[in-house]
Amino acid sequence: MESPQPPILLLHAEKTLLHPVKPHLLTYCPTMDLVATVSEEEEVDVWRISGQRAFGVKRKGMAEVERVCWKFNGQAIAVAWSDGTVDVISAETGKFLLKDSTTVHGSQEKAGKSQAKVACLGWGVNFIDVDAVKARTGISTKASKQRSEDGPLSINISSNGDGKGLLTTEDWDSFRDDTTLDDFLQRQPDLSNLDISPDLPDQLAMMDVESLLPKLPVIPVPPANPFARPAAGDTGAFSSQAQIDGIFHSHHLKDHNAVDVLVRCMDDGTISPTIYDSLSTVSVGLPAAWQVEKTRPLVHASHPYSCSHGLLIEITSRNTTSSRSSIESDTRLVLVPLTLRFISSAGIYLHLIASKTTQLQNLLQYVAQCLQRMRAFWTHAQDLPARFMRNISETLEEKGEGTLEQALYHLAVTGSCPATLKEWLVEELAESGHKRWDHAAITGLTKLLDLIHTSLLPALDRCSIVTSTLRGLARYHDESFSRLFSIPLPVFGAILDSIRSVRFLAHSVLIATGDEKRQFAAFSRWLRWEIDVRGAEGSREESDGERDPDIDYSLLLEYLQGPLRQSDVAPYLRPGTELAALASPPTTASEIGYDDTRKAVQAAKEGKVYKEEALSLELANERLKKVCGRLFEMIGKWQAESTGLGTGVVLEEGESRGADLRMVFEDFDGSNDITTYAAVLPKTNTNEIRLHRITHADVFDESPNSVRSCDTTTLQFGSGTVLDVKFADDAELIALVHVEDSSYLLSIPYNPNLPLIPSPSTSLQPLPPLPYHPLSSPTFFPAAPDQSQPNVPALDLSDPARLKPYIKHIFANDGFEPEEIVVNGRKDRRVVAVLEKARRRVRVLDLGYREDENKKREGDGGTEDVEDSESASDVDMMG
Repeated sequence: MESPQPPILLLHAEKTLLHPVKPHLLTYCPTMDLVATVSEEEEVDVWRISGQRAFGVKRKGMAEVERVCWKFNGQAIAVAWSDGTVDVISAETGKFLLKDSTTVHGSQEKAGKSQAKVACLGWGVNFIDVDAVKARTGISTKASKQRSEDGPLSINISSNGDGKGLLTTEDWDSFRDDTTLDDFLQRQPDLSNLDISPDLPDQLAMMDVESLLPKLPVIPVPPANPFARPAAGDTGAFSSQAQIDGIFHSHHLKDHNAVDVLVRCMDDGTISPTIYDSLSTVSVGLPAAWQVEKTRPLVHASHPYSCSHGLLIEITSRNTTSSRSSIESDTRLVLVPLTLRFISSAGIYLHLIASKTTQLQNLLQYVAQCLQRMRAFWTHAQDLPARFMRNISETLEEKGEGTLEQALYHLAVTGSCPATLKEWLVEELAESGHKRWDHAAITGLTKLLDLIHTSLLPALDRCSIVTSTLRGLARYHDESFSRLFSIPLPVFGAILDSIRSVRFLAHSVLIATGDEKRQFAAFSRWLRWEIDVRGAEGSREESDGERDPDIDYSLLLEYLQGPLRQSDVAPYLRPGTELAALASPPTTASEIGYDDTRKAVQAAKEGKVYKEEALSLELANERLKKVCGRLFEMIGKWQAESTGLGTGVVLEEGESRGADLRMVFEDFDGSNDITTYAAVLPKTNTNEIRLHRITHADVFDESPNSVRSCDTTTLQFGSGTVLDVKFADDAELIALVHVEDSSYLLSIPYNPNLPLIPSPSTSLQPLPPLPYHPLSSPTFFPAAPDQSQPNVPALDLSDPARLKPYIKHIFANDGFEPEEIVVNGRKDRRVVAVLEKARRRVRVLDLGYREDENKKREGDGGTEDVEDSESASDVDMMG
C-alpha cells in the first residue's frame, strides 16, 4: 500500500546564515549535532543545529580555507589553509590542539619550491587486533567458522536451515548484546563495557606509570603587557585544565587497540599520514614511473578493519602511444590505496611507540611554554623595581654619592641616611611605590616558583619516563620487532642526558629563587620601615625602640650585596639569542653537555668565571628538542618505510564533478576482504551516477592479487541533473537529483550483499539490488582502461514510475533550491544537511523518520519515546 502523500523527511532544524558559505566545505560532526561552515570571508564557524554558534576560527592572514574535516569520533576538527598549514581545534572547548602544522618535503626543501597545498583531508581509525573487535560485534571470524565446519560437535542455531549458523560449544559464551562497530567509534566509547582488553602479558607491557602521577596543571597566562607580542609557538593549548586533560590524560590513550590516522593529500601528489595526533608527519609520494603531471585528490575513505586507506585521485599523466608522435596528457580517476603496514607488523606495541612519541612531542611544547612563562614573569618582576632604582641611581651618580646599593648598605649598617636617599624614600618612592615594588617582585617570584615546582619539573619527569619506555622497546624486545623499531640506544641516552641538564638547571633556579624571595621579604620589610621612619617627625633614636620591625639583617645584607645588584636567577633565564651573539667563538646548544652545566653552576655559586651558555635554560631546552627531533625523524623513517603507495586501480577516464568513497566489510564466508565503493559524477554526463565496486584484501598492497574483483554500474536519470551524491552507511546511497522542476533526495541500496531496504515511498516492497556488471580484469595505473568493456546503463531511472520507489524526500516549491548535501549515517545520527543554491540556508533532515510517520507516532502516544532517545544523545537534536 502506497503512502497517501509524497515522502517528506522530518525537518530537524533550519539555519539562515548572514553571509554565503562555500558549498564544498560544509561538514557534519559524526557524533554530535554540529555543522561546520566556511564563509566567503574565510572564517570557519561551527553551529549547533538549533542555530547557536558553538565556536569558530578566524581567517589566518591572507590564507584561504582549503579543506575541513572532522575526526572520526567528533572530538576535533581539522582546518587546512592555502599556505599549507593545518590547525586542529577541539570540538568540546573550541581551543587549538595543534596550530600551524606543516608538511615540508625533502624535494621541496632542496629545490626551493613553495609549500604544497592540502587538497584532501581524511581522519579515520584503524584497529590493531581486528579479530577481537569482530568477535565483540558478533561477526564470526574465519577461525570460528572453520571450527564450526570441522569441529566434532556443533549445534545448528540458524533459523533458515542454510547451515551458516553452525557453532561449536566454544562459541556459546560469545557476546550477543547487539554491539556494533559504531559503538567503538563514539565520541567517548565505554571501553569497560566493550571489553576488548588485551591479554595479561600485553596488559603488563601496557602498564602506564604516568597514570599514577598527579595531573599536569594549567600554565598561567603571562602578566598583562600591552606592548608584548605572543611568543612564537605559543598556541594556547595549555590554558585550561580541560585542554591539558585532553592532551595528556585523555581516555584515548587507554584504548590500546585504536590507531588514529589523519591523512593529508597534497596537490603535488604527496600523501602524509599522521598517527595519534602527532606533531610530525610521514610523507610518501606517488611512484616516479607513473610520470604524474598533475593530481587532484578528491576524497578519502578508511575502515577500522583494514590497514589500507582508500584515496580517490584524478591523475593527469604523460601518455606516449605508437600512433602519436607527441606526448599527450591523459586524466584518469584512480583508486590509490595507502597501506600502513606498521600497524599490523608492530602489533599492540604500535600504541606504545606512537602514543609515547606523540606524548613526548606534547611534553616538549609544554616545557617550552613553561620556560616562556617563567621568562615573562621574571621580566615583569624586574621591570618596575629597575625603573625605581634607575631614577635614584642617576641622581646619586650626578652628585658623586656612589651607587644605590652602597647607599642602602650604608643605611642598613650605620643608620645614617643621606639627604638624597631620604628624599627618594619619602617623596619619590613613598608608601604607594613600595607597595607596587613589593607586589611586582613577590608575585613574579611566587609565579616562578610555582611554575618550576608544579609544571616544569613534573613535565621533565614525564619526559624521562616516556623516553625510558621507548628505550626499553628498542633494547629488550625480540629480534623480529627490533628489526622494525631499530633505533640506536645512544639516541635515547642523549635525550636522557639533555633532560638531566634541564632538570639540574631548573632545580638551581628553584633554589636561587627561593633564597631571593626570602631575602627580598626582609628587604621589603626594612625598606617600608625606613620610609615610615624617615617620613615621620622626631628623631631616629626615639622611634627605633617603639617601631622595631624585627628584621633579619643577615638576609637583608645578603640581598643588598647580591640580588639587588645582580640576581642569581638572571643568568638562567637569559635569552639564548643574546648569549649566542656574545659568544666568541659561537657555541651551539649541542656542544653543551651535562658536565659543562654542572661545572658552570658550581662556578657561578663560587663566584668564578663560568661558561654563560651552559646556564641558559633556553639553550638547554633547544638541545633537548634537537636530540628529540632526531628520534622523531628515525621513527618517521621507520613508518615511511612501512607505508605502501605503489599501486592504483583505474576506475574511468576523464574528469569528474564530484565523488564519494566508502569502504565496507561484508564478511564473505569468514574472509577478511574489504569492498570499496566509489560513486562518481562524470563531468561530461550530468545525468549519470557511476558506481564502482572493488573487492580487495584488507592489506591492499602492490600485488595484483590483492584485488579480488571489480564491478561497475551506471544510473541514468534522463533529462535530470545529479547535483550531489553521498554514502550514508554500508547499505544506502543518498543522491540529490533535479528532474524537470522538482528536486529529490533518492535512497539507493548500493550494496548487493546486505539485506534489502524497503522503498521510501512504498515501505512494504523492498528495493531491488543494483545490477553490477563485472569486469574481466582490473586496470592498474598507468595502463589505460580496456575500451572493449561495455559501458551501458545498468539502471535507467528516466521514467518517473521507475524513479518513484527510490524517492526519499521531495523538496517543496518554497524557495529552497538544494545544491549540496552532507550525510551522517552513524547510529542514532542518521541525518542529512542540505545547503541551498544561494548558500545562505542549511536544512537538517532526519533520514530515519518521515513527517507522516512522526504524526502517526504522536497520534499513537509515541512522542515520549522520541524525546527520550534525543535526550540520551551527546547533544540534543534541537540544541
